[in-house]
Amino acid sequence: MSRKLLLLGLLAAPLPAFAASGGSAGLVIGAAAAAVLVSGVLVAMPRTRGWGVAVGSLLGIVIAGYLTAQHSGTAPSVCNVSDVWSCDTVNRSVYSKVGTVPVALLGVAYYAVMAWLSLRQASGGAPKAPAMMTVLAGLAVLFDLYLGWATSQIGAACPLCVASWALNAILLVGSALLWRSSEPASSLMDGIKAEVGSVAVVGLLTLVVGAMASRDAGAGGSTMGGASSGAVADLSQYYEQVTGRIELDGTEPVAGDANARFTMVEWADFECPHCGVMSGELKEILAENKDVKLYFKHYPISDTCNSFVEGERHKFACNAAAASECARLQGQFWELSRQMFKNQEFLGKEDIRFMAQQQKLDMTAFEACMADPTTAESVKQDVAAGGVAGVEGTPSIFLKGAFGEQWVRLNAGKEGINAVLAAARDGKPLPPPPPHAEH
Repeated sequence: MSRKLLLLGLLAAPLPAFAASGGSAGLVIGAAAAAVLVSGVLVAMPRTRGWGVAVGSLLGIVIAGYLTAQHSGTAPSVCNVSDVWSCDTVNRSVYSKVGTVPVALLGVAYYAVMAWLSLRQASGGAPKAPAMMTVLAGLAVLFDLYLGWATSQIGAACPLCVASWALNAILLVGSALLWRSSEPASSLMDGIKAEVGSVAVVGLLTLVVGAMASRDAGAGGSTMGGASSGAVADLSQYYEQVTGRIELDGTEPVAGDANARFTMVEWADFECPHCGVMSGELKEILAENKDVKLYFKHYPISDTCNSFVEGERHKFACNAAAASECARLQGQFWELSRQMFKNQEFLGKEDIRFMAQQQKLDMTAFEACMADPTTAESVKQDVAAGGVAGVEGTPSIFLKGAFGEQWVRLNAGKEGINAVLAAARDGKPLPPPPPHAEH
């Protein structure tokens, strides 16, 4: 009994922190933590162990299914708590796919197989299943180690992903205990041979159905702004009113046609994980929309160069911003900036110097520029312009052209932005921008 109470206490420990996050995010993350707790308690008791693995697998399907839907969506996830704890930052990063298949969809297939095996085992219909379940859960835990490494590279964590990692550990322990206690205990090869066929069928069927559902959801999202007036009305979730005014001083680096119909301005921080994700999406938006140009302005999240920020939260951000300014003077802003966004965990002075050399910058001029006080001042001018625009964090992206000369703040990723651009380009009557909501 004492061991069970200890397990219960360890699993329940995170709940107060999750609840403290507040709002819908707190409720969802708290519910995920409770799901892990319930599964762990059921697995800890021999009489309910099989059903505990089954319950954990079914709950895993719910978590992975939600992340699969959000992977190809544009609306923000309910589990975005901060820059560090953000499902979208992780779930839409370069590490969120294996080839062309979303990691979350692989998770759905894995949990579906585990649910199939565990439900049959718990009801007495698959005595050799625990051996196969142990193998699958072990592989899932090993893959979680890779995902943990990927999380460290991104600089952000997905709360629901962390919950699934805990579930996988519980499933591994539960499956191994079931295998050990089964009478008679089947060998590993016997268990694999007995269930490999059903595992293949259930797993592949889940992947096919999940891929089709994801494709249909993505198609539905991409047609927003089409013939249906209801679909156009839905686009209002992707933008809002601007609380300040957008000021451009002509020194900003610009990508795209200078005479493009649509203008976007981004305030970003080279150490911000979400900015790193958005950098790739903005590059794709420009490639797919030749009538869009993009201006870049700095907003490092560090009080070293940003008076609107308390504390040195991103200690390399100011220096990285200065380096990009020096690259801009040599016509290499976008090349160096994209390299820094891809290597956000390596933004020390020597790291950036190495990247500048890779971009074949004139290093004598680069070093002189970095030492010039006017370089840091130009970064601060961008920050000041961000304050005038009402920037509250990064990335902050603004659009002009969808409503004539009126600027709007964008609250969307690539698919949402493309939908707004397509509707405006086709002359669809976009709904007016809703009032600004603090993010």
